[in-house]
Amino acid sequence: MHSKDAASSASARPPKPSPEPPALPQACSPQDFADNTSRHLAHSEMMEIQMMGKTSRAIALAMASALVVAACGGSTDSGGKGDGGGDVDKNGTLRFGFTVPAMPLDPHTTVTDTGQYAFVAPLYDRLTQITDGPKLEPMLATKWEFAPDGKSATFTLREGVTFSDGAELDAEAVKKSLDRALTHPKTTAPTKLNMIESVEVVSPTEVKISTKRPAADLPYTLAGSYGSIISPKALDNPDLDVKPVGSGPYVLKEIKLGESATYTRREGYWDPKAQQAKTIVIRGIADDNARLNALRSGQIDMMISKVGQANQAKKLGENFGFHSYPAAATYALQVNVDHENLDQVKVRQALNWAIDRDAINDSLLNGQCRPNNQPLTQGFDGFLEDPPVAYDYDPAKAKTLLAEAGVSDGFKMQLLVGAGLSPQDKMAPVLQAQFKEIGVDAEIVEQDLAQASGNYSKSDFDSYLQTRVAGPSSAITLQKNFDNPATFPGTLPAEILKSINKGFDPSVEEATALKALESASAAINEQALDVFICALPTQVAYSDKVVGADTMGQSYFQGIPDLRYVGIAD
Repeated sequence: MHSKDAASSASARPPKPSPEPPALPQACSPQDFADNTSRHLAHSEMMEIQMMGKTSRAIALAMASALVVAACGGSTDSGGKGDGGGDVDKNGTLRFGFTVPAMPLDPHTTVTDTGQYAFVAPLYDRLTQITDGPKLEPMLATKWEFAPDGKSATFTLREGVTFSDGAELDAEAVKKSLDRALTHPKTTAPTKLNMIESVEVVSPTEVKISTKRPAADLPYTLAGSYGSIISPKALDNPDLDVKPVGSGPYVLKEIKLGESATYTRREGYWDPKAQQAKTIVIRGIADDNARLNALRSGQIDMMISKVGQANQAKKLGENFGFHSYPAAATYALQVNVDHENLDQVKVRQALNWAIDRDAINDSLLNGQCRPNNQPLTQGFDGFLEDPPVAYDYDPAKAKTLLAEAGVSDGFKMQLLVGAGLSPQDKMAPVLQAQFKEIGVDAEIVEQDLAQASGNYSKSDFDSYLQTRVAGPSSAITLQKNFDNPATFPGTLPAEILKSINKGFDPSVEEATALKALESASAAINEQALDVFICALPTQVAYSDKVVGADTMGQSYFQGIPDLRYVGIAD
């Protein structure tokens, strides 16, 4: 079956557009990644390299309307020409302000594939790609077909493609690159590509990828940074971090690690539409105010806008535009369900009843983060219109649950947060005060982001205030957030894991898969595996000369940009 047929058989339907009003798009999680990465490493993203999950069941993202982070809906507020209008200047330079600084470019050894994606997408092609919609589309592969048991897929390759060093892109090149991703001494790719059993050359234009389990998620996973195909002549090059060799639409002109990267259009590329600008410059500007001022003063043309600065970004004036993708990621207080007191469902439910989500959204997040009480956002398959427990702000109910759990006098817990990580650093004291109302003493512990993420994954802390990053499908999102010791160090109930895994089997009927995802969501909600807070969107602000700011495929579910189809108007 062809790519779209394959996606369909895997129930990989794009998420439904969200009717809800507010929403901020973002990059990594939509806003999520921007938050996590403003320190050069994103929590969920950094820890993602230790996860396995992937899915393909429903390209689960708000396929139709909004963008980026999830289907919560949200105002797009597109202005100027960023919505795709205007004639592109083919000799133009696009300057983008990212929350993440330029990082090493070897796609198989990165510490965070999500953070790296924006920097490698112009350089490397993958077998598949996520485009505006969001949609799973062919890239180097023109089509693919799953075996009846869902445990292998054969990809037919585009002919006539070459790498920037002149090497031919054929099935052998694809095999060698994917084998490197799985076996390189410093590889971090297996955490994402762990479902792959083997890669086999069927013919010069056909590659068969066998998997350890039914893997409807395989085409989605290969669309990410780890799926980048490196030239066979360069696989052993020790300097791929700074001298990449891919088949993408751009080549690297200059990189200053920890600062910026500059790309120039590659002549003869097979998809001219992916080369809207002649030159692309990505600057890492972690400070929100500095990034906004750079846009305002004309030093950059476009930027990731975090939810805390939405009001300012929307009011830059008539020469600027603002766009919010649908909310896909979520803010949550992640809790270790194996720790004392937190190992009781009623205690975790009490914490959920103790927080005032509307107050947090209105006072700290500019009304951009819609209150949410479940692991998925609206628009994803598995989102519950009527969840088993509709957590609201009810301190009295929370106290009753604590009494029923045998801790009527309250207890002490640690609340870990990344030092200086906004807006989490402002949300933590609010949660602390609200927990105090029910007798729970939450001690706020601030650590460097990378240190905090690593320590939480080792089960060193009771809870961690962070973003839950979305994936291109519901099953991927649930797996990477809950079936992953990096982001869920406690014990995941077996029935939840079983339900999630049904989302990876392309042979399962769509209705059955949907029911399984709903079952997983309901159990996560009812068992309060997180203290759920709100649905986070990805947002971008830009000069009115920018074309395509609202069509970046990855931004529909992650707070990261894909600048290949973005340009500058004449």
